[in-house]
Amino acid sequence: MKERIRSKQAPKYLMLMISFLLFVMITLGYLLVRQAEKSMITLLQTRMLDISNTAAAMIDGDVMETVTPEDKGTEEYESIMRTLTYFQDNIDLKYIYCIRDEGNGKFTFGLDPTVEDPGEFGSPIVYTEALGKASKGIASADNTYYEDSWGKFYSAYSPVFNSKGNVAGIIAVDFSAEWYDEQLATLTRTTLIVAFLSLLIGAAIVVTIVTRNEQKIGSIHSQLNELSNTLMQEMGNDPEDTEAGQKEEDPKEEPASIESLGAHIQSMQTELKTQIAQVHGHAYQDGLTGVKSKQSYLEMEKALNEKMAKRALPDFGIVVCDVNDLKRINDTLGHQAGDEYIRKACRMICDIFGHSPVYRIGGDEFVVILTGRDYENRKMLMYELHRRSAAHIADGDAVVSGGLGDYVPKQDQSVHEVFERADSAMYEEKTLLKTLGEVSRGEGQDLFDGEDISYTLPMINIRKHILIADDVASNREILGDLLRDDYDIYYAADGRETMEVLRDHKDEIALVLLDLYMPRMTGREVIAEMQVDKDLVSIPVIVLTIDQDAELDSLKTGAMDFIPKPYPDAEIVKTRIAKCIELSETRDLIRHTEKDPLTGLFNINYFIRYVNRFDQQFKDIVYDAVVCQVSRSDDTDEDYGKSFGDLLARRIGMSMKMLARKTGGIGCRQGDSTFLLYCQHQDDYRQLFQKVIDEVNADPETRDNVRLRFGVFVNAKQEENIEERFACAKAAAESIANEGNSFCGYYEYIGS
Repeated sequence: MKERIRSKQAPKYLMLMISFLLFVMITLGYLLVRQAEKSMITLLQTRMLDISNTAAAMIDGDVMETVTPEDKGTEEYESIMRTLTYFQDNIDLKYIYCIRDEGNGKFTFGLDPTVEDPGEFGSPIVYTEALGKASKGIASADNTYYEDSWGKFYSAYSPVFNSKGNVAGIIAVDFSAEWYDEQLATLTRTTLIVAFLSLLIGAAIVVTIVTRNEQKIGSIHSQLNELSNTLMQEMGNDPEDTEAGQKEEDPKEEPASIESLGAHIQSMQTELKTQIAQVHGHAYQDGLTGVKSKQSYLEMEKALNEKMAKRALPDFGIVVCDVNDLKRINDTLGHQAGDEYIRKACRMICDIFGHSPVYRIGGDEFVVILTGRDYENRKMLMYELHRRSAAHIADGDAVVSGGLGDYVPKQDQSVHEVFERADSAMYEEKTLLKTLGEVSRGEGQDLFDGEDISYTLPMINIRKHILIADDVASNREILGDLLRDDYDIYYAADGRETMEVLRDHKDEIALVLLDLYMPRMTGREVIAEMQVDKDLVSIPVIVLTIDQDAELDSLKTGAMDFIPKPYPDAEIVKTRIAKCIELSETRDLIRHTEKDPLTGLFNINYFIRYVNRFDQQFKDIVYDAVVCQVSRSDDTDEDYGKSFGDLLARRIGMSMKMLARKTGGIGCRQGDSTFLLYCQHQDDYRQLFQKVIDEVNADPETRDNVRLRFGVFVNAKQEENIEERFACAKAAAESIANEGNSFCGYYEYIGS
């Protein structure tokens, strides 16, 4: 049997291996020769330029500009000739000589130290691109050889400047192209010889390996037969029936061969994959929804806990979701309707948290682990989950209660702690949605303080504008054709034009599709400039590039999403664009409802909510309540008007934001002249407040017209009522109103 295997199979595989080795050697030899050729050219150019630059630096440009063969015997003439002759005699080069620029692209020989057959003064020179660059003051060397009556040469040219800084002439250095060709031919022959010897050695090794392996094929074949029969028995099939069927189909017994071994292995792989897929599906994938299972979540939780113990865990958040009213649907409509309701809820969760893994950990419970862009946009995504669920209450679609818990590095010891906070927040949301259910089915009022629900949804379905910025016209046309049915399109061919279109149409453009690599201004530079422009920073950007490694960098810079080139399926592109626009509009709505539009600080209602969250999450940390009161001279408004007040508010707001970041707190604007800060206790507030005052007073208009007073209530949690805490801090600020040089007062808590 072994002899039959050898006679049928060995020559076939041997020829395949030898052919492969031959192909590898030829390819490798070709690449080596090409690389060597490039390296030789680079080295030759470098050496030529070193020589020509050195010679040019040793020659006086004012002398070179005027000297002629008639000046032979003069010191000026002999000085140039000595310099050129030194290089001619002591360095391995073919020729070195002077060139004169006659203008209009015409060049002639200057002084030439060559003893035999020198270039005649004033006779024309063969023009090359490198010579043209040298005439403009840039030393350059030929990439390819040229040919004249003296032979074939590679040349380098270096300009010689006169005392006015103008090019007075050019020093040329010639190296023989025949020397280069000879070196390349020698390298090629050597490479071919080495490749041929390597091929012979490789073929001998292959023959040895094939011969030895053939001796094992028979025993391996029988072992695989036995293993295959065992596997068939484990799967419930009778190996004798299978063998009988095979014999009926093929009564002639075939000898053991590599093909038959391959067939056995492939059959076993197929059966094993089927079993593994079934086991994996039951263990790691939820059968009803297709998302990850509870077992998969437990393994992820274990992995996260291990990273948490090593302090190597990046920022992440956990969203706990619970499907509302599932029991009612199961009881009234049946479990089949309940299953479909769960699938609808799952699709909504997966659609909102599109870049994060979703796990079903119970009948109506889901968990999402947020990282990356979903973590950065977590507030917007949670708001979107709330918005959709609130809208679904009235139309009977899936309603999902969600709660978010953020990982706090120095506080959390396990993922379960984050989960518990998210679970608690989820139950608060469930209570709120149940309350909304009563209102929605009644008079149709919204969830936000009795306002109309339409406030949370787009009020007018207007046609949006998109800017496509790409320096390649065909790319712009492809995207334009793809999107023009749904959007109005602006185009830009480079970075500067992109910024011009953005500033001209900042109120119309809903999204920018931006190529990273453009002339005049790159895509990264465009994003950076948008980030510091208050009118453009809110416009979402999707980066377009062929560079797959640029995704993370683009997102860190400020892009919202990333579409690779060549572009994926059209529906994917459209969906990503629509999702980014929706997220951006949601983000703007959140900013509008949470933040003071002038300063970007929280308004008082949301500020109090966040203070309450700080108290719940950081119970062991001492927090202080700080009030900043702004007073202006009586004639300030008359002199400067409302614009001054807005400018002052923005400046103070910016300073309070920086103060909040420095102290680990949050800021608020309350009315026109009061700012609040809730922060971790600081030992030296005077230094921090002085910096705020200095920044506000940096403008001469505010220095003499505006005064800031600060009041601090230390360990504000002593007072349970949040509004009362800041009333105490305000009293501390007012207590120094009549003290001209004081700007910071403290409230001493007495208790109730």
